[in-house]
Amino acid sequence: MSGWTNFTRPDAYLLLVDRRSVDVPKSKKAHASDKFSDSWDDIAVSFELKKGTGAIADGNDVIWSLQHIMRSDPCRRATFGVKIENTEMRFWFTCRAVTLVSEPFNFCTEPEHLIYFFCSLVFAEDHELGWDPTIRRVSVGGKIQYNITVHTDEGKDLVYQTTRVISDYSADTLSGRGTRVFEARLIFLNGTSVKDAKPVVLKDSWRDCDRDREDIILNQIFADLLKHKGPEQEEEARKHFLTVLAAGNVMVDGKIDSTDCLLRGSDLSTDRTPHRLPAEEVPKGKPIRSGEGSTPIFRFAPYSTKHSKVHHRTHFRLVFKEVCRSIYELRSLDTVFATLEDVREALQFLHSVDWVHRDISGGNVLRWGQIGKLADLEYAKRMNSDTGHEVRMGTLDFMACEVEAQKYLFRPIIYRQVGTDDSTSFRFNPLHDMESVWWIATWTLYYHVDQDASQPSTEQIDAFYELFPGRLNARFPTFSTFLNIRVLPAPFQTAAQEVENMLVDLKLAYTESETTIPPAYTKPLAILHTIFAKRFISAIEHSRAVSLFSPTAGSRQEGSSAKCQQEDSTPDSQEKKRTKRS
Repeated sequence: MSGWTNFTRPDAYLLLVDRRSVDVPKSKKAHASDKFSDSWDDIAVSFELKKGTGAIADGNDVIWSLQHIMRSDPCRRATFGVKIENTEMRFWFTCRAVTLVSEPFNFCTEPEHLIYFFCSLVFAEDHELGWDPTIRRVSVGGKIQYNITVHTDEGKDLVYQTTRVISDYSADTLSGRGTRVFEARLIFLNGTSVKDAKPVVLKDSWRDCDRDREDIILNQIFADLLKHKGPEQEEEARKHFLTVLAAGNVMVDGKIDSTDCLLRGSDLSTDRTPHRLPAEEVPKGKPIRSGEGSTPIFRFAPYSTKHSKVHHRTHFRLVFKEVCRSIYELRSLDTVFATLEDVREALQFLHSVDWVHRDISGGNVLRWGQIGKLADLEYAKRMNSDTGHEVRMGTLDFMACEVEAQKYLFRPIIYRQVGTDDSTSFRFNPLHDMESVWWIATWTLYYHVDQDASQPSTEQIDAFYELFPGRLNARFPTFSTFLNIRVLPAPFQTAAQEVENMLVDLKLAYTESETTIPPAYTKPLAILHTIFAKRFISAIEHSRAVSLFSPTAGSRQEGSSAKCQQEDSTPDSQEKKRTKRS
C-alpha cells in the first residue's frame, strides 16, 4: 500500500452532509494534483467503477480505499465500499474484526438489493456509517488534532485534546487492534474546562472480546504480588509499569462499542466463501512510527464458535501518566541495555507470581526518565490460565522461536520420535519472554551503526537478514548457532559478547527445562534471570558513551549526537562525560 496519498480519490463516493473534516491552511495541503475539495474524512462510501469482465472479483481498488480510511482517520470505526463492473455490483464492509464482501449481483435484474442499500444509508446515523461520535477533529494552530472523550468505569467524562501522534503503526491493517497512541492534555472534566493540564498518553485500541482490559490485568498482577510477595515488592514492581490515570470502554449510542455492535449481533452463515485479501507490504527494519514493530505481527485470536469465525473486538481507551520513549528512539547503547535490564526486572516480578507477558517487542519496551518500563499487557496471563489458545502471536522479529514454531525445539533427541506432534501440548512459558528480550538486544546491535550518516558493512547487513529474515520459522537455524560479532562496529563488540553469552545461557535453560514435557522451567528460569541481570550490567559498562544511529537517517533526523547522549545516557555515563569535559 505504498501508494497511499490524500491526493487521490475513489472513482465515486458518497459524502456526509454534516462534514467531519476541518480546514487547515492552504499551504498544508497544496499539491500539484490536489484538484479535489472533498476530503477523505467525509467519505461514507467508496465506489470503484470498472468496464470489461473479471474485475468484480478483484476488489483491490476498493480495499485500497477502505484501508486508507481506516488507517488515516482516527474517527472511523468502520467503513463501506461498492465495486461495480458493467451491471454487476458487490458491497464491501470493514471494521477492526473482519472485512465482508457480498456475492455479486446484477443491479438491473435485481435492483431490490441496491434500493435497500441506499435506503439504509439515507436513514443511518453517523455512528451507523462507521464514525466515532466520541472523537472530534479540530484545528489547533493550523494542525489537525482530536478531542477524544474517555468515559471511565466510575462514570466520569474526560475530554483530552491530542498534541501529537506517538504511535499509529497498528492502525495500518484493516483488522486487528488498530491501536493509536497520542500525547494529549485534559481539557474538560465532566463538562468543566481544565486549564494547564500536564501532558499524558492516551491509548485508543480494540481488544479481543474475551480478554480483560489492560488496566484490569495490571491490577490483577499487582494484587498477586501484594498477596504472595508483600507490599514492598508490589510497590517496587509498580515502578516498572505505566501508571493508569483513567480507563474505560468506549460508549456509542448508550452501549459499549464493539465490532459485534457494528454487525448488529449478526452471525455469519457457515456456507460463506472466503475472499482472499491481497498481501500487505511489510516494511523491513526500523519502523517510521514507533509502535508494534516493523515486521509481521501475529496476534492472539479467540477460538471460533461453531457458527462464526468473526473474532469480535471491544473498543477501549486508557490514559497513562508517563510520556515515554520507545527503545527505538534511544540514541545511546548503554541506555538501551539499562532499559532492557529494567524490563527484565519487570518480567521477574511477573514470573515470580506465575504470569507471562507473551508480547514483548521493541514497541512496548519504554524509557521514562532514568527507568525502563514494560507496557502493553493486554495478552499477559497467568500460567495456570486456560483462557484462549496457545497460538502464534507477537512481533515476528522478537517472537521466541518455539512460539513461532508452536512446538518445543530443545527436547533431547531420544524423545523426538518421527511423526510425533508436539504442538498439542505446547504452552507459552516465561523462558519465551526472556528470549524476546534477547532478540531486542540483538536487533539493536545489528540494525544500528555507531557513526552519524553512515552505512553498515555488507557483512553486517547479511548478518542482520540472517537473524531477522522476516519469514515464519526461518530464524531458528541462526538462533541455534552463534552470533557473528566481528561484523558489528568496533564500539559495539564488547557489549555484543555479553549478548552472545546470553544466547548460550538461554539455550542451556531451554535444554535443561525440556528434559520433561511440560518443561520444568522454574529452576532454569531463576538461574537465567540472575545471569541475564549480570550480563546486562556488564553490557552497560562496556557501552558507555557509545552512540546509536539509524543507517538510513542522517544527523538531520537524529539530532546532534551530544544532545542525544546527554538526554539518553545513564547517570554514570553523564557524569563521566562531565568529568572529561572539565
